[in-house]
Amino acid sequence: MAKEKITSEDQKKVRGFVNKIIGKLMFKWKHRTAMDLFCPAELAELCLRARELIWSEPICLNLQTPICVMGDLHGQFDDLLGMFDSNGWPLTDAEQKWFQEKTLRGSKRKQNKSDLKSTQQDSAPQFQRSQAGGELKPDTEQLGYKRYLFLGDYVDRGPYSMEVVTLLIALKLAYPDRVYMLRGNHESRSVNCHYGFFREVTYRYDSQLYECFQNLFNVFPFCAIIENVIICMHGGISEQLTHLNQFTAFKRPLEIPDVGVLADLTWADPDPTVKTYKASSRGASYVFGSQALRAFLKKLNLQMVIRAHQVVEDGYEFFDGRRLVTIFSAPNYCGQNDNTAAILCIDKNLKISIVVYRPAIGLPHAERRFTSNPIYDITCCL
Repeated sequence: MAKEKITSEDQKKVRGFVNKIIGKLMFKWKHRTAMDLFCPAELAELCLRARELIWSEPICLNLQTPICVMGDLHGQFDDLLGMFDSNGWPLTDAEQKWFQEKTLRGSKRKQNKSDLKSTQQDSAPQFQRSQAGGELKPDTEQLGYKRYLFLGDYVDRGPYSMEVVTLLIALKLAYPDRVYMLRGNHESRSVNCHYGFFREVTYRYDSQLYECFQNLFNVFPFCAIIENVIICMHGGISEQLTHLNQFTAFKRPLEIPDVGVLADLTWADPDPTVKTYKASSRGASYVFGSQALRAFLKKLNLQMVIRAHQVVEDGYEFFDGRRLVTIFSAPNYCGQNDNTAAILCIDKNLKISIVVYRPAIGLPHAERRFTSNPIYDITCCL
């Protein structure tokens, strides 16, 4: 069967479809109207298109600086918007203005059929994309946007997991060299069917859409190497990972296994009370100590680990002389913790800074994004 040719007209329509989703989530989303913005078919199509793109990337990403790294988000969509507002969007000011004008202009007038056709084919200002899957060496200061690596756990616990995933994959589709997403332990059917995501999707839409999200999660990468010196993952290190070439053995789509390298990358935790490896109280993977961490870094010729997976009071926490740092990006987690959130930023000289985000106390969730200020803490330089 001959493969259907994709025309530039088709690409424009897809771009218009994705841009429309981004604009709505940026400028029209509100708590009370969350279910009115999209129909199930739109979200299913978005998941399918994002799946194709993310599946084309390697299971272990190779990334360049500058880049910002964010940890667990857990459905706290208001806080994600607030952190983008504070630290910078993966969009230029001109692109943000374009999205705002296009989105709000469309809501002020009733469009006829010709208007709708025109809107579907319009696209936001474009940037130079990498060729043949390679990554450009970006100068974000000159281009005016931030690049992000997300370490997983987008869903569960919080009330708006669907919005978190939808915005990030829409940005990924529109600007694939600016947004990268790793898989967390909650991007797994066996976990998110119990901790809120299944209930959220089936209550708001249906179980078929839940399956679309699971199919998307099953192709997410598991780790990333930044400038050949930093390894990033959701969970932790694995004693069984001895060479990065091992990742070629894993074929996606796949569920997170119970044991092995991929289980460790999504479930393992550092523990200052142990030296090597010990069974984890989570019932999955291991905890590891400083001796194991140093052996792991030496074996792979790396200098640092950046991971998420654990709530830490200040949003970040170093381990073993700054060889490892935990980043957590869901402030006031579950409404029961008094933790701040953090974003770790790495500049082109491998200088690391941490942006600490704390929503204003006593304000409703919806007002947080406009009232929080970042605090910059320069921590180290590799």
